[in-house]
Amino acid sequence: MSNKIAPNINVGVREKNKLAAISLEITEHEKEARKLLAKTARSYYDAGNILSDIIKRWPCNKVRMSDKAISDATDFPERRIGIALKIFKHFENNPDVLKSLALRDALKLIAPPPPAGEEGYNRVDLGGDPGRLQLGYDELFELPATGNLCLQNYRTVGDLLSEIIVVKRTKEGSLTSKSFARFGEDVPQEPVLRDAYIIMSQKTQSAIEDYLVALEQKEVH
Repeated sequence: MSNKIAPNINVGVREKNKLAAISLEITEHEKEARKLLAKTARSYYDAGNILSDIIKRWPCNKVRMSDKAISDATDFPERRIGIALKIFKHFENNPDVLKSLALRDALKLIAPPPPAGEEGYNRVDLGGDPGRLQLGYDELFELPATGNLCLQNYRTVGDLLSEIIVVKRTKEGSLTSKSFARFGEDVPQEPVLRDAYIIMSQKTQSAIEDYLVALEQKEVH
């Protein structure tokens, strides 16, 4: 084993003092940021509580319960609905945990999804929250179906703009999944076409969920 000799670096007292002062500033800023992010997470939780109650009262025979429909009815920003519902469901039984979240955890919890063109450029925005795509199949059933509130034991999810997957919860509680729809078209790069393509994917997803509602009702009877 060779002994490594640390390089002899000449660091002045003034530099050390400046770094020490900056480190103290960072510590204070981190404390304030953590408090602010924890408060923001709690606000999302409170919004999710109200939205969850509204969703329970949403009539199945009305307009599809997409995030846009909820936003139109409540004036709550569409891009925040999925985050609010996810935070409320996760902390429903213990909201006080939000007060003691670490800075990194709080930031991760409330971070908005990346803009189109960044990480996951070809990911489908199903229901307004790309974060839903990262959920395990079990967690899919903790949130309402994306396009049709009446769905109980089916969910749809998509990894890429090329595919929509149907997940089914059996009577025994196990989960099965299958690729239900595939798009053969290349994802357009031009923004207007890409937006139209995403809307097409979302409408296809909603139509699939409408079919699954009919299928589910037949299975019950």
